[in-house]
Amino acid sequence: MAVRRILQIEDPDDKRVLKNRAHAIKQFTPALQALAADMFETMHAANGVGLAAPQIGISQRIAVIWIPPAEEEQPDGTVVEIEPEQNYVLINPEVVKRSDKEEIAQEGCLSLPGRYGDVPRASWVTVDYLDLEGKRQRIRKADGLLGRALQHEIDHLDGVLFTERMRDLSTLKDLREDADQPVEA
Repeated sequence: MAVRRILQIEDPDDKRVLKNRAHAIKQFTPALQALAADMFETMHAANGVGLAAPQIGISQRIAVIWIPPAEEEQPDGTVVEIEPEQNYVLINPEVVKRSDKEEIAQEGCLSLPGRYGDVPRASWVTVDYLDLEGKRQRIRKADGLLGRALQHEIDHLDGVLFTERMRDLSTLKDLREDADQPVEA
């Protein structure tokens, strides 16, 4: 496994790669499994919850998503895990159904680190995809963080950046420590 370089929206050469639609995956090889492992390692090293292959310069329709465990503080102060973490490897994912209702929430991107803006997304989505063995899978009515991450990562595979989904670019906030640099989308 290896941590890969994440392409940045603000770099013109990187942005050209990020703006292209990725190619469907047809072969399920050990190299694909190694790529997925590298993507998880890269995503975790950058403190993300999702990563699409184009973000590491690979024009293939594969994305990984990690949903952290849900925890609850007990009256005695201890923290108990109430839902385990979820890990997804999505190959050739496709949104097959989506809610008519929209939700606007803060969203960020590993390709534009430290910047967050209000992005409208469907309240829930149903996604079909292939797993690492090439078996068809379906995630039904994913909402919350998973639903938002699915939409964000599939957008990356289609060459769409989260800033393009924003209706009001003035909501894009720079939370980096050296936030005196202008934001370009």
